[in-house]
Amino acid sequence: MREEKPIHIVVAEPYAPEAIERLRQIGRVSVLDSSAPDALVAAIADADALLVRTKAHVTARIIEAGLRLKVIARASPTIDHIDLRAARRRRIQVVYAPHVGVQATAEFELALILSLTRRIPFIERLLRKGEFDTLRQPAGHAMGRLTLGLFGLDPVAEHLGTMCRAAFGQRVIYCDPLGRTPIQLNAQNAREDELLASCDILALHLPARAETKRIMDEGRIMKMKAGAFLVNVARGSLVDTVAVANGLRTNHLAGAALDVFDSEPLPRDHPIRRAPNCILTPHVAAATLDGADDRFNVADDVIRVLRGEPPHHPFEADAPSGDAVE
Repeated sequence: MREEKPIHIVVAEPYAPEAIERLRQIGRVSVLDSSAPDALVAAIADADALLVRTKAHVTARIIEAGLRLKVIARASPTIDHIDLRAARRRRIQVVYAPHVGVQATAEFELALILSLTRRIPFIERLLRKGEFDTLRQPAGHAMGRLTLGLFGLDPVAEHLGTMCRAAFGQRVIYCDPLGRTPIQLNAQNAREDELLASCDILALHLPARAETKRIMDEGRIMKMKAGAFLVNVARGSLVDTVAVANGLRTNHLAGAALDVFDSEPLPRDHPIRRAPNCILTPHVAAATLDGADDRFNVADDVIRVLRGEPPHHPFEADAPSGDAVE
């Protein structure tokens, strides 16, 4: 009778100690010092599970090297950097943390919107330079008088829209090229051109895919209502950041707030750093102290899969996803 091999779990990026301990209760856990491709290929040959976080690229090459692989987990609300086609070919379950950081990200996005529309960073900067009375002039508009446009519908977009309607009575419109519709949000569907031309605040909520890469290019930015605001806390690849900088310099855009960039860290010489009326933050929208460890509960779904039980948060083929990595 052939002896069954013990379960081997590879953790390629830092996870909470409590999650590692739970994994060790069902098998041997290898915690890697590097998530580089060669390190993953070497570690995964006899692995039953692979856990990553945000940096590791789980390519087809890595997946094919995992001859015993049953489950891949990403401690994130997205599954960017996992080759889903390769995983499906091998019938490997992919699990993730779709609800982590939704409220925190929506709250951060609302804070950016309020800061932009009321010019808070600009006023604060001049106040520190000694101005006071000259700054006490009417500025911005009440949120209830501004139309919020959601380009894409994900859980963060729905939460943001719900907050804006409840708190400000704000009109919310949306357009989702992927065909997603609101689950709970009361919002008006619009064509893309109508969305761009009529909203005062455009918030991006599309996944990173080939068809969404730089979807906010110069052409679409110029179709936006003159004097509108652009906010992106979703994916840096959605935006042509140079085009945004140009839109700000020409005053076509009244302001922009970007938490994500197509190149991170943001290059020191990037023109967006010198653009006016622009708030830049370093990909921190979801980074709250009280929610930081929730993402590591994805380890519990790994355990469920390895025990032959259905996971709580499997990635479904028709769910919003990131680019497959070849």
